[in-house]
Order: sequence, then C-alpha cells, then structure tokens
Amino acid sequence: ALAAKVKEQYAAYQANPEGYFDSVELMELDTMVGGKGKNNPTLVKVLAEQSGPAIDYLEKLGMTIHNVGSFGGASVKRIHRPVDENGKVIAVGSYMIPILEENLKKRDKITLLTSVTAEGITKSEDGKISGVKAKGSSGNSVEVKAPVVIVATGGFAANKEMVEKYQPSLKGYMSTNAPGALGQGITMAEALGADTVDMDQIQIHPTVTTNDAHLITEGLRGDGAILVNQEGLRFTDEVGTRDAVSKAEIEQTNSQVYLVLDNKMVEKSAVIQGYIKSGYTVTGEDAKSLAKAMGIPEDAFEKTLTDWNESVAKKEDTAFGRTSFAEPLDTAPFYAIKVTPGVHHAMGGLRINEVTEVLDKNGNAIPGLFAAGEVTGGVHGANRLGGNAVADFTVFGKIAGESAAKFQG
Repeated sequence: ALAAKVKEQYAAYQANPEGYFDSVELMELDTMVGGKGKNNPTLVKVLAEQSGPAIDYLEKLGMTIHNVGSFGGASVKRIHRPVDENGKVIAVGSYMIPILEENLKKRDKITLLTSVTAEGITKSEDGKISGVKAKGSSGNSVEVKAPVVIVATGGFAANKEMVEKYQPSLKGYMSTNAPGALGQGITMAEALGADTVDMDQIQIHPTVTTNDAHLITEGLRGDGAILVNQEGLRFTDEVGTRDAVSKAEIEQTNSQVYLVLDNKMVEKSAVIQGYIKSGYTVTGEDAKSLAKAMGIPEDAFEKTLTDWNESVAKKEDTAFGRTSFAEPLDTAPFYAIKVTPGVHHAMGGLRINEVTEVLDKNGNAIPGLFAAGEVTGGVHGANRLGGNAVADFTVFGKIAGESAAKFQG
C-alpha cells in the first residue's frame, strides 16, 4: 500500500516538478525496507508524519537545520544538517545540544543536574512511580520526587558485555558511542516490569577510524565520497544501508578500507576540516600520490577514480548500482580516511506505544513511565537509516514531554 501511494505521488510530481520529491509515505517505506520489516509500523508512521514538523519545532528553539543531503538507505535526499556562518556543514550533535541546554536554562521551573548518575526509578507504597534515585559525583545520594519519569538515557552500544549478550557475533568490536551508553535506562525500567523489543538488533556503522573508533559521518558518502579496498578498488554501493555496506567492508582485506574525498568536499564542510586537523586523513595531489600515501596499488586506484568520475558524469554506476552521485572527485588535493565497521546503534530497547508510554510484558502501559530515543525499540527494526536517530529522539522526545505533561496519576 505504501509503495502504491508513493508511485502515485511520484507520478504527480513528475507532472509538475517543483523542488525535490519526498513524502511521508516514502520515508515510511524507506524506514520499513531498511529495517527489514521488523519495525513497528505505528511508530514508523509517527516518525515520518512528525519529522517535518520537528524541523519547524527545532527552529522555534533556535536551531536552523535546512541543508539537505543524502544518507544511507534513503531513496532521496532527506537528512537535514546545520551549517556554520560560512555555509559549511557542521556536526548536528555539537550544534543542537548547547542550544537545547540554553533553552533549559531559560525555563525557571526546570532544574538541570549534571555529574549525577541515575540508579533506579522509585515507586511509592501504593505502587505508583515516585521519582528517581541517583548518586552524585562525590558519592552523595540524590533523590528526585516526581509522579512521572521519562527515560531518555540512550542505548547500550558502549556496554561490551551487553552487546555480546544479545549479539555474540559482535564480540571484540569497537564502539563509536560515548562511555555513558551502557543501557542502564533499559535495566532500570525492566526492574519495574517493562518489556523490551529487538534487543539483538545492533547496528555496526561502516565508517569508523581504525585506531580510535571515531565515527566518520555518513554524510561524506552522501555528498560524493567513495570507498575503496586495499587493492584500490570500489566494492559496494557506498550509500546502501549501513548493514549492507558494513558487511561488504568486512569481506575486504583485514576488514579495513579507505573513504576517499576531494578538496571540493573539504571546502564545503567544517566537519571534514575537523577530521583533517585531527590527523585522520592522508593526502595526495593526484590519484597516484594519494594511493601511495594509502599504501595501495597506484594504477588500480587511478583507474578506479577515473571510472567513478565517468559514472558521475553519466549518472550511472554499472558496477554497483549506486544512484546518489553528487559531484565528481576531481579537485586536488585528495584525501582518504582508513575506516572499518564499529558498533554504533542499538535498535532494540524498551517497548513503547505511539504516545511513548512504556509497556509491560502484557502490552499494558506502566502508569507514569515514558521513554524516547535510543533507549526504546521498535522504530528502526533490524537496521536504522542514516539520520533517523536524530529524527527519532526529536519526534518522540517531544511526544514524551507532551504525554508526561498530560499524565494524570
């Protein structure tokens, strides 16, 4: 039904093309296909329907995210990104968080506690949610009394034991996550009878630095970068879903490959410039000198780059069927980053409904307990599409706040 609706919408767009084509139904379809159909369709529908309004909501809070690019798994350009005063793309997290924190500080009735670790969600004698118990940085006990708790603690991809428990095949993988992504929010809610879903669905991200597991944004591939193996050859559609690209990388020599870009891309992106300053790149004035810096066959890589630029000119990738081309890689100097897959996102988590109520094992809402973001499961199914994490926590985070405000215990 979704595919039929999208086909109808695209036919109407072709008859009167304006702007670029996308729709709620196409985002739903992309998300469900990317998630291999394991997603909760109701949650996916909410995500897609509210993703556009979420951009407007963030703007009201002081965030402008109107630069649109391609990310893995999306059939059209959809990822919204911030830019700096010079129009260069910047990292979304470091842009959003300070603005959100500033909004918190403006509200007199909100108290922000930092360096405090939640240890459990409490209940009163009559069985109702009563708040959170925690510990401060000096070991002091902290208790917050509240009839409603929203769990927004993130996933568990930095918890090696938890990752291995649910997905033994990922033992020994590096993680891109911050050290605090240990899954405590899930275990705290489980102690209250909360159900979980898709806990074995753990995503590996294809572009992680080989020495320190620093995440290299998918936006580079969406903006035109390619991946080559240690034989100097392309081996996959670089903007396929993350699981597909990661699988293809694992099959290459030492499971390590190079992400290749040119100076045209560098000049447009403060993010890439940051990678260069951090020492993640090697560089060359032409294809052969870059290949020498990478330690891969020079002639093979030069041909790979020539063939790719011809594919961009023709808008046809006969080798791997890539349909996202951007501009050719033809402007010196050229850069490459050595990458490998790393554990990145836990698609599984607490089971919620469309208003973010946490459900128990019988499918009933636990009164006063809500959750949003990566701590939840069901939205992304077996594989999260690029950009959908920010959409997820923005859309469902807003819904969780609204639901909590309306709650009558």
